[in-house]
Amino acid sequence: MNRSIIGLSIVSLAMLTACGSEPEPDAAAAAAPAAKPAAAPDDATATMARAVGSGKPGAAIAIRYEFVGKPAVGAPTELQIAFIPNPGVDAIEATIGGMDGITVAGPQTASFTAVQPGKPYTHTISVLPDRTGVFYLTVAATTQIGGSSLGRTFSIPFVVGNVPPQQKAEPQVDASGEAIQPMKASQSRG
Repeated sequence: MNRSIIGLSIVSLAMLTACGSEPEPDAAAAAAPAAKPAAAPDDATATMARAVGSGKPGAAIAIRYEFVGKPAVGAPTELQIAFIPNPGVDAIEATIGGMDGITVAGPQTASFTAVQPGKPYTHTISVLPDRTGVFYLTVAATTQIGGSSLGRTFSIPFVVGNVPPQQKAEPQVDASGEAIQPMKASQSRG
């Protein structure tokens, strides 16, 4: 028998055997979707929403929030904010701001010293919307890490009332009322 045929037979047999075998444990773990880590049963922030950080990833703290009730026009609603420091953070200072259409009441600054990693530090304010719409609060947080300051801004989005979905824009029309068809740009040399 020819050596190349024997070599080819061995390679084919190895491939067939691999196709029917169980995957290696590490390969199976890599192929499986990552499971969410289970929250500790006593984690009061497990059901809270996460504030959206702006800028670079890797903030020194996580911010979670929860409205006590659904925000409604003309009704003040309590908002609980939890500041959760990462290891290395010594202190947290935060300033909370609103936008046009909402009034923020209560202490709009929070300060926590000698913080422990992973432990939530809570702060409560009241939010009073004056109309229906999509709103957000900003939280400017400054953390002290080994004598240095690191600032990061977070957003807390929320909806008041029933906001209609965005409608697709109507096409532009010419003087006769015909829709203007978009054309690809072209370049000519001349």
